[in-house]
Amino acid sequence: MDTCVASQLVHRELRIAGVVQGVGFRPFVYRLAREHGLMGQVWNDASGVVVHVQGDAEGIARFERRIGQEHPQAARVDHLTSRSLPVAEYTAFRIVTSRAESHIDTHVSADLALCSECRREFMQPDNRRHGHLFINCTECGPRFTITRALPYDRPSTTMAGFPMCPACNREYDDPSDRRFHAQPVACPHCGPTLQFSIRQRDAWCDVADHYEAIGMASALLGRGGIVLLQGIGGFHLTCSATDHETVTELRRRKHRGAKPLAVMFPDERLLLEWCSADAEELACLRSPRAPILILEQRDHCPVAAAVAPDQHMIGTMLPYSPLHFALMREYGKPLVMTSANESDEPIIYNVDHAKQRMMHVADGMLSHNRAIHMFADDSIVRKLAGAMRVVRRARGYVPESVRAPARFGAPMLGFGADLKNTFALGRGDSVILSQHLGDLSGDQSLSAARFALDHFVKLYDMRVAVGACDLHPDYASTRFAERWCGERDIPLLRVQHHHAHLAACLGEHGEYGPALGLILDGTGYGTDHTIWGGELLYGDLAEFTRVGNLEPVRMPGNEAAAREPWRMALAWLERAFGSQWSALDLPLLKHVGQDHGEQAAQMLLSAELNSRFVNTSSMGRLLDACAALAGFGTRRQFEGQAAMWLEGSLKIQRGTGYPMEIVAESGRLTLAAGGLFRELAHDVEHGVELSVLSYRVHEGLAQGWVELTRRAAEQIGCSTVALSGGCFQNRYLLERVKALLQTQGMRVLIPERIPMNDGGISFGQVCIANARVR
Repeated sequence: MDTCVASQLVHRELRIAGVVQGVGFRPFVYRLAREHGLMGQVWNDASGVVVHVQGDAEGIARFERRIGQEHPQAARVDHLTSRSLPVAEYTAFRIVTSRAESHIDTHVSADLALCSECRREFMQPDNRRHGHLFINCTECGPRFTITRALPYDRPSTTMAGFPMCPACNREYDDPSDRRFHAQPVACPHCGPTLQFSIRQRDAWCDVADHYEAIGMASALLGRGGIVLLQGIGGFHLTCSATDHETVTELRRRKHRGAKPLAVMFPDERLLLEWCSADAEELACLRSPRAPILILEQRDHCPVAAAVAPDQHMIGTMLPYSPLHFALMREYGKPLVMTSANESDEPIIYNVDHAKQRMMHVADGMLSHNRAIHMFADDSIVRKLAGAMRVVRRARGYVPESVRAPARFGAPMLGFGADLKNTFALGRGDSVILSQHLGDLSGDQSLSAARFALDHFVKLYDMRVAVGACDLHPDYASTRFAERWCGERDIPLLRVQHHHAHLAACLGEHGEYGPALGLILDGTGYGTDHTIWGGELLYGDLAEFTRVGNLEPVRMPGNEAAAREPWRMALAWLERAFGSQWSALDLPLLKHVGQDHGEQAAQMLLSAELNSRFVNTSSMGRLLDACAALAGFGTRRQFEGQAAMWLEGSLKIQRGTGYPMEIVAESGRLTLAAGGLFRELAHDVEHGVELSVLSYRVHEGLAQGWVELTRRAAEQIGCSTVALSGGCFQNRYLLERVKALLQTQGMRVLIPERIPMNDGGISFGQVCIANARVR
């Protein structure tokens, strides 16, 4: 090398951390370097992407700026560090083989919905990928669900068993091609294959492949059949969304009860004919994340009533994989898309397991031979209080990290709660949340949670130093945490459930506190060994004080009271009317007498039995009681059903809410609901319309909680309030409480990227653990 020329050269190493693998980042860097006439090399390593770049100083400076400003849409740059290196001998700029290292500190991309370019190619008759059911590029396709290990390269994915044909190899090696170093790239000649099978008695019979399989599946759906479909992160069960009998049969076979089902629409046009969506909601549906989005049905929407019984809201989605896109084009009408699983268990993702466990649920099956290594259910999003808020965080979002409110002193693990379980891994300045794992109510769920945790720990080389779990001693998640940490001699911290909700909200907003936390929830074990759920806390990420709560009542039957809302209605009627409750002329009391005997209710509330029942301040159980009195029925089929029914019956109107009383005792404010139940019972006896009952319940609760919060804020001198907990998924409650607090001059924080339900508990746990250890 000429010494004069060499002396003008600058050689730098750039290390880029974030979501930079599997999103076309190295091809982007390659093209950028070529544009600036720079030489060197780029590769993936265990920390992200490494660039060695050599050229003139001005060109390298522009190159660095453009990396931060123009990176691929699906990428996220968290850190870019740069250092000087001695001048080297380069003749060009190249992408080189990834280098594995002992410590992994990078992020895997989430799975990305089919992009517009791949969709266009799919539909072009003269394109070699016309109708290719596994089409993808650096902008779209599976990532997280096919990744076995890092760095993210084809040999580390489930595409390792599909050698590229010469044509695909040329695209893969061509820097100007959209598929340059796209790891899942394939075509009809070298890629995975689709199979359609039909169930014949107790066996599956293969009857068609490739596009013929799509046609046969569509025909079966048209005849009222139920089809099992292998998607990106697991299997769906699908059927006509307009055939009431077929949807009812799907529910019967799946043991689904009345829990709402999601609907996939063939296109945006039809979705907007049947549902209402604003520009922000449409952008969410079109995004690479492609979640289920909860929307309001239009009047006379043709979706079968069995899809979302007694609900005017419905979960909607657009086709996000080539297979979904092809089936929806062929069928042309909306389809139910629900996870292939038993209710509240993780989605089935293994072909053999699907064949076995869905044998008597589905009539046909669309499956393929690109294995899913890690399951991921569909994410759910809803617009509430003016923002898009994640209800269930999985495909399209996981394993994207969330910035931590403070840097972790050591790697930490939060085990989450029992319902809507997730776990969270905190390291450095970020937290990686797992996908939605379901309810830890059985062996299948616990086995899936163990598998997912082992995969994440291995994938990220996470050497956990501290664990954090729920305070409840009998939670399955607590016992799992005790075993897991005990086997590894790792200290385990116990975190109160509603403090974790508060911490998750503070942490997402990058705040430490202190702040007030109004947490309206179903169930959480309190420090006094009772069941909490309507709480006003004051605290930070490390500690909290309970400054207010809903008036506690007994839970007749304990856990049975969560399943049978009539029990909580009786408890609240006794609190409101004393011994005179049984003289009330209420339809609910007649139903209870018919179902359980005239003396059953009085025996349940007897002093002898009452002493065996735990106290609860649960907001969820109070809403159950209100719904039962208003006519919901005596038994729910899924968590939150009674409260959802009551919310769905609400029509905003003029008038006052039911009265709530605030009582100061033992240094704490208590929200007493006796007045609410006295007036609600009076209105029910006099035949007041359901929509009025619902409005007065919701308005009374909103006004009561805001007044309690205002008084506490005034006493403490705090103007920031975090709102969280599953009951705040109720649109009216959240929006009304937020508006009323803001009129009082309060600053209101609400979760957006982290679920406000129990899916966010694990994030709060690691934030608390980090604050306490520090």
